[in-house]
Amino acid sequence: MGEPLLDYMELPDSLFELEITPNRADLLSHLGVAREVGALFNQPVQLPKSGKLKESAQPISKKAKVSVEAKDLCLLYTCRVIENVQVGPSPKWLAQTLQKLGHRSINNIVDVTNFVLLEMGQPLHAFDLGQIHGSQIHVRKAVPGEKIPLLDDTERELKDDMLVIADADRPIALAGIMGGSHTQVTDQTQNILLESALFLPGTVRKTARHLGISTDSSYRFERGVDPQGVEKALHRAAALIIETAGGNLAKGSLSISSQSLKPVKIQFRPSRANAILGINLPAKEQIQILKGLGFKVTGTPASKSLKVEAPSYRLDLTREIDLIEEIARLHGYDRIPVIAPNIPSNLTQVESGIPFEKEVRFMFHQAGYYEAVNSTFLPSNFAQKLKLGENHPLRRFQEVANPIADDQSVLRPSLLPSLLSNIQLNMAHQQDSAALYELNKVFAPAEGQPLERFQAVAVIAGTAAPPNWHGGERKTDFFDIKGLAENLLGYCGLAVLPWEFGKGEAPYSAPHSFQVKNQKGEIVLWGGAIHPKVLKDYEISVPCFGLELELEALGRADLGRVSFSQLPKFPSAWRDIALVVPDGVSSAEVMEAVLTQGKPELKQVRLFDLYRGPNLPTGFRSLAYRLLFQNQDRTLNDQEVTDKVAKIVDHLKSRYSIALR
Repeated sequence: MGEPLLDYMELPDSLFELEITPNRADLLSHLGVAREVGALFNQPVQLPKSGKLKESAQPISKKAKVSVEAKDLCLLYTCRVIENVQVGPSPKWLAQTLQKLGHRSINNIVDVTNFVLLEMGQPLHAFDLGQIHGSQIHVRKAVPGEKIPLLDDTERELKDDMLVIADADRPIALAGIMGGSHTQVTDQTQNILLESALFLPGTVRKTARHLGISTDSSYRFERGVDPQGVEKALHRAAALIIETAGGNLAKGSLSISSQSLKPVKIQFRPSRANAILGINLPAKEQIQILKGLGFKVTGTPASKSLKVEAPSYRLDLTREIDLIEEIARLHGYDRIPVIAPNIPSNLTQVESGIPFEKEVRFMFHQAGYYEAVNSTFLPSNFAQKLKLGENHPLRRFQEVANPIADDQSVLRPSLLPSLLSNIQLNMAHQQDSAALYELNKVFAPAEGQPLERFQAVAVIAGTAAPPNWHGGERKTDFFDIKGLAENLLGYCGLAVLPWEFGKGEAPYSAPHSFQVKNQKGEIVLWGGAIHPKVLKDYEISVPCFGLELELEALGRADLGRVSFSQLPKFPSAWRDIALVVPDGVSSAEVMEAVLTQGKPELKQVRLFDLYRGPNLPTGFRSLAYRLLFQNQDRTLNDQEVTDKVAKIVDHLKSRYSIALR
């Protein structure tokens, strides 16, 4: 009466989805996974068998010619010719296998190349030999400006550093990435040239990134394929093509190798492995683990040092420590005992070499800022988003030759753009406030390697204090970021450095900006309110404030002298004065003038009130200060304090046109 549908379609099967780390290119195939499983369970691996292929009398040298011109980019190129093939649908077992693995069945020839790629990890390509001009294969670099139509129905313009497979007249494939449409296998194809090669990973990666193409072939070539598997995969595919499409296999194969690939040999000490891992695994078991992974081991368990030859498919193993990691992995990380290390009590402080790093981090943490760690790269339009002027220093940045993504094409010259993106992300996730900082490297273009320096940036936005029984919520404002800067400079012993206000430029709003210079005139710190236009481009809907520090310039500042003053024996006297100050005169200038005129008795000046409104002339504001007077030798009387205040007010009137309110 028939059989169950699932059995007929051979669907009862087990599918495993594996995440392979970039260093384990050998696991990008069924054979590679089988080797790994065999090593884990100490079982032999059954390799795919092709058998002895029946060849025709005609040698391949009369069917095609191969030359490798770019020998530095193509380490090995091999091919075979199969004539009189019957291109058509694949047999059920082949089509269903590919379907289970997420591949669409195309025809029996192409399906075989895809099957062998998945089975053995070696990319292959089949050309229609009848469409190869002159029956010639040239592995060469592209001619600048020449174009190639690809199998994905696109046409790509090539650069002179791209490796191509060409015939006598034109490129017919991007080496290791994708074939061209001129020579694709179709229903009319009768003769094919089957290619298997070993291309330099770097050239495949560079071309694929530049053209924005990623294929199963390029993915494997970029990570490295087994040099000894190139010809094995070629013969395996040839056998399957003859099995599924018939045809006559030309005698021999064409193979050109540009360099001899010698196996990697490593000195391995079992005692060293035990010392590193903190275990006591007998040398005999270590040797068994290595042999199970396909290593050739020379020596006995009694030998202090063994000679180990890594299998050709393990391109990630080059040092003794790599072998030790393999021992740990196969032995089992869970079987390595956890032992508390012996830590000496006389710990010494390790200096990072970054000026004021410890102090800056401490102050940011004390102020409630969280550290962010962002990518080293920025999108190329960051300068436009920050509204930087045409001659702004940050307009000169280092571009990345082969960016991994369009939004990571520039080495960051500033930490601010990434932190603004972090603020936007927090606000988009309905966070009421965000206070973040980053201390990291920034880069500037230079001859040879880009220049590196350390910068620290902090940003704050949203609510500074939530509503409570004592009052409503308080929004973050300019004085939050200014206070952070003041506290930071004071903690670093640099409170004496002069401040300048209102001189900021994009991305800051000039009226609400500040900067601080060291004694050499270098700007060490700057910040303020982020300009509304910048916030709009970053989709930040709340006021945001930033602070930037150049740590190396900060380190070149002269620290103020710290000296001891005897505790006062006599009482102090204070006076409050309210001054009508022109808008063009900053409070810092007023305070500096007051301190200068009040010396030596005037010890402290503190601003405690700002008023704008009626009863004041246009262009003026009222600033109220508390002045603290004290003498080290005696008690000041009221008249002396009054005279000092009068002297101060007279000076302010003559110097700045400031009147007593």
